[in-house]
Amino acid sequence: MEELRKGLESERTGRAEAVFKDNVAAGRIQFRLRVDGNNWPLPFYMETTEPEGARQLVGKTGGPLEHSLFAPLYEKDLNGEEQNVAVHLDSDKALIWWHRNVARSQYGLQGWKRAKIYPDFVFAVRCDNKPNRITLLETKGDQLDNLDTAYKREMLKVMSDNFAWDDTMPAGTIELVGNDGRTVECALILMSDIGTQLPPYLAS
Repeated sequence: MEELRKGLESERTGRAEAVFKDNVAAGRIQFRLRVDGNNWPLPFYMETTEPEGARQLVGKTGGPLEHSLFAPLYEKDLNGEEQNVAVHLDSDKALIWWHRNVARSQYGLQGWKRAKIYPDFVFAVRCDNKPNRITLLETKGDQLDNLDTAYKREMLKVMSDNFAWDDTMPAGTIELVGNDGRTVECALILMSDIGTQLPPYLAS
């Protein structure tokens, strides 16, 4: 029975992936920034269980982080690996801002599997002579480089390859936000590869 269940799950996943990719290619599933204002809004505040005066995460120079959307940012609100990524991001000169995305309550991407993908970080980079870029970054410990990681890597690649601006406006809607050419891409990086694979996403 267990082997039958595994076989059925594999077949269902394969068919779901094919249907998902067909719908993306046909435009029925879209990954877009919209000009009608119906995009996911960043939160206005972040909850923490840390008391006021708790130890804050500091940057490479020993001072406070400068580009996080929220301050203060307490050390215990991020695990050790996330702290390293946050400090790495914050110190980059091309970075405009970054945000530690909260799983199951903030931004998520729905793929061909039931569970959503909640990127660990969202950050914006200032690009020379090109529109700014937003990156959705999912990080994984090396011990988690498995089938789930392979699925997330493929799903994020599909979204990056098919990102577009939605310039259509519903009838009777006033356009408030224009297409500034900004691009969005997704990435999954193993923690041991952060030093080598993250810099290209921060390149201006």
